[in-house]
Amino acid sequence: MRYPEAPYRSRNRKPKKAMKTLLLLLSFCAVSGAALAFAPQEKESRFTQAKSKLTTSKEAVIVKQLPSYPLTTCVVSNEGLGEMGEPINLVYEGRLVRLCCKGCVKQLKKNPKPALAKVDKAVVKSQMDGYPFETCIVSDEPLDADDKPLDYVYGTRLVRLCCKGCVKGFKKDPNKFMDKLDMGLIQAQLKDYAMETCLMRGEELGDDPVNFLYGTRLVRVCCKRCMKGFHKSPERNVARLDAAKKK
Repeated sequence: MRYPEAPYRSRNRKPKKAMKTLLLLLSFCAVSGAALAFAPQEKESRFTQAKSKLTTSKEAVIVKQLPSYPLTTCVVSNEGLGEMGEPINLVYEGRLVRLCCKGCVKQLKKNPKPALAKVDKAVVKSQMDGYPFETCIVSDEPLDADDKPLDYVYGTRLVRLCCKGCVKGFKKDPNKFMDKLDMGLIQAQLKDYAMETCLMRGEELGDDPVNFLYGTRLVRVCCKRCMKGFHKSPERNVARLDAAKKK
């Protein structure tokens, strides 16, 4: 007895399934290959971006702290900065430290406390006389209310506090208290400012001049454009301000 053959379409079903499976596998391999090809580049790109942000962050610390850096000698060797070539501006734990050579960088990292203490001492000494407040910048209590005031160094700036407890308060929002200190320094220096004209243009300051600090030093210009011009060559412009003060 002969059995009827299966319909023609049923004989072709398996090859179609096999073809679909093969196409799916090829598509999966293509996508996986592309992902593998781009993964290292993406990783490298992220690393480059992170490195760029880190570099920018260090440069920002140097720009901000350099104008009020108090020492002209290396904190490790005591050699004059610049006597052994271009000084090294090292950012250590968010603080600027200036060194004469790479050898001193290694020495500082082995034992940083003496070098940082030397910077702190010089900051306090150089900024004490011009400090604008007799009260704690955090609590507003008199600095000598309970005991000897605490001279705290933030970056390369002196901050005077009434007690250790106020150090914690300061660290919660340092920008807020530094803005307060900056305003105090500006107000304290206004009365003895040496020039009645814009440092950059030589024109009258007018009714609404721009007052800003270079380090802890008051600078007055007629507009924000002149403030940007000042920062293109700050050392030269500060020298001009010093010359005006001597007259």
